[in-house]
Amino acid sequence: MPDTGRLLAQVLWNRGLRTREEAEAFLAPSWEAHIHDAKLFRRMDGAVAKVLDAVKIGEKITVHGDYDADGVTGSTMIITVLKKLGADVDSYIPHRDKEGYGLSKETVGKLKTGNCKLIITVDCGIACVDEIALAKNEGMETVVVDHHTFGENLPDGHLIHPGLPDETYPFKHLAAVGVSYKFCCSLIEGARLNGMDIPAGYEKWLLDLVAIATVTDMVPLIGENRVLETYGLKVFNKTKRPGLQALMEIAGVAPGSVTSETIGFAIGPRINAAGRMDHASLALRLLLSESIDEARILAQELELLNKLRQDTTRKMMAEAEKMHEASDDKIIVLWKEAWSPSLVGLIAGRYLEQYSRPVVAIGSHDGNWIGSGRSISAYNITDAVKAAGEGILTRSGGHVQACGFALDDGTKLDTFKARLIEHASAIPENELIPQILIDAELPLSAVTSDSADSVAGLEPFGMGNPKPIFATRGVRVLSCDTMGASGSHLRLSLVDENGRKVKAVGFKMGKRLLDILHKPTIDIAYTIAMNEWQGMRNAECHLVDFQ
Repeated sequence: MPDTGRLLAQVLWNRGLRTREEAEAFLAPSWEAHIHDAKLFRRMDGAVAKVLDAVKIGEKITVHGDYDADGVTGSTMIITVLKKLGADVDSYIPHRDKEGYGLSKETVGKLKTGNCKLIITVDCGIACVDEIALAKNEGMETVVVDHHTFGENLPDGHLIHPGLPDETYPFKHLAAVGVSYKFCCSLIEGARLNGMDIPAGYEKWLLDLVAIATVTDMVPLIGENRVLETYGLKVFNKTKRPGLQALMEIAGVAPGSVTSETIGFAIGPRINAAGRMDHASLALRLLLSESIDEARILAQELELLNKLRQDTTRKMMAEAEKMHEASDDKIIVLWKEAWSPSLVGLIAGRYLEQYSRPVVAIGSHDGNWIGSGRSISAYNITDAVKAAGEGILTRSGGHVQACGFALDDGTKLDTFKARLIEHASAIPENELIPQILIDAELPLSAVTSDSADSVAGLEPFGMGNPKPIFATRGVRVLSCDTMGASGSHLRLSLVDENGRKVKAVGFKMGKRLLDILHKPTIDIAYTIAMNEWQGMRNAECHLVDFQ
């Protein structure tokens, strides 16, 4: 049986951790040693001074957030802190389909009418050069709290963004909620210096919000993000926020049991459902709620929207399957006028998982065609869409592996598709071959409670730190069947050469039962997990794939 210490060392090595110091920092993230001072943002002092001045003289402040979980949690945090400071603050989140991403010129007009004097954009704004210039011309200053891709020109405002070319902040991969947290920490410090009575440790109670979007926005869980997520989960599991308490209750999540996986599959999707199916202001109201009774009502509304999202997505996937034809094209481009633009990103993501190639999915709302792209790590989908959409798209933006865009002329979709296919033709064939990266090859006897506990010590898992995957060859199958209400999951009993039995579960692999029946042995790729039932703890394999 492999030594669990050596197994852990192998996994850490695979993650690029080569020294004892690096390994210790990874396994035991330290707030004191590994969190950077927010004042290292070179423009932070100016932004904080502007906000505190606005608070002091009673100017109206509007927090303009994005409609996803990153924008909603970041907005919640900044609004909470501004209210603590006594600010005159309200919020604005655009409707995903009707208004689209970012600060618009129309919104600037609305804020002007509402007597806003200071706009704080959250998870958007860095590309809104013209809109922020208009706001300034209308007598409104802007603080931009963002982490997205920016263009050649930057807005004329107070810019808090870790990736700017001249930025001195050492960690470049914060989610917008992480940038918001740094901004709030500096605001609180500035308020204390101005004589405001802010309790010691107040900042730490904001970390439950950081824990959410650091997972949902798919930033790498390395470096400072790992520290923020580790401590954020500790706070989340003790949260005093009625909105999160109600959300856990309706999602069936026991207090104290929240992990990064819980956030990714139970908490995040419910928050995102508001912006996808109705309006993200519902999620913002939930997170800002100060009453558990109000929070439960809002959480119930989110639950209904999440179920509607699931049903609608299943219908769209079925339609996509009928439209998609096998081809040699290195990118998949799908569209349908009836598709909700709010959900096309989910379609693109699922197709990416299924076909291991870039995917663009497009829907329509009020005559505008709005799309999302998802891509393999070797292909910059944002650059591809921008190049293929020249003269066609009305807007576009995003990251290397995810983008959003819009066009107002559906007759140009065929041209857009043809350009994307041409652009993607340069992707090397080997980049499109699905791969499972194995951390170590093990005997089945290594699947023990000790190894499961050792692997659990690598949490929180997420982008940049996935669950370790192991492989075992020539495993004998004693029995196999399906489980779940619709037989959607696979359940196996495996045995090694020494007769030791191990249970294995293949979630959503029920359709592959016939691939195992009557096979004397199989090779398996899996993660190691603990199954706790009626006081018993047993290690088991969670299948990733088998052959």
